[in-house]
Amino acid sequence: MTDQTEPTLPTPVPDAVPPRRRRSRAAAASAPAEPPAPRAAEPGTGSLDAVAVDLLEFERGAIGGVRATDVSARLAAVGGIAANHASVDQGFVSGIAAREATVRQGYVRGMLAQQVHLEQTLVRSVVANTVQAGPSTGIAVALARRIDGEAKILLDWRGALALGATLGVALVVVRLGGARRG
Repeated sequence: MTDQTEPTLPTPVPDAVPPRRRRSRAAAASAPAEPPAPRAAEPGTGSLDAVAVDLLEFERGAIGGVRATDVSARLAAVGGIAANHASVDQGFVSGIAAREATVRQGYVRGMLAQQVHLEQTLVRSVVANTVQAGPSTGIAVALARRIDGEAKILLDWRGALALGATLGVALVVVRLGGARRG
């Protein structure tokens, strides 16, 4: 009988971590600081609760909330977007807070932005500096300094001011009338 031993596999060695280099405070202050590389999300489909990256481009998915520098969504449902530049094509967004927002063929419940570009979109409320609206765009409440385009607006800032004043007067009359009776 021969004594054969089974070959043993080497055990994996964890990757060696290079030692930290220490620099003097003077060297650290004089060295130019390199900006960190932007974080980007991998493209794909699916659903996520929340994402925080610098650049996000996705399609056919759902995200609860996005905080990024640039967001581009296509055929997607998003709970909220906080970004410098937000772009949505054929999607649903609950809320957008951005410097620039562009929505094509979608629905947005609320927008807060400096510049808004809308094409074939329904928006419940928008607060912006400038709104550029294409054909077939509907806005329920628009509070904007300037609105350009062919949007159908249900209530703009002047109408909202008049409605608020009317409701305020009506409320005062009802309360004073109720006080006289009681």
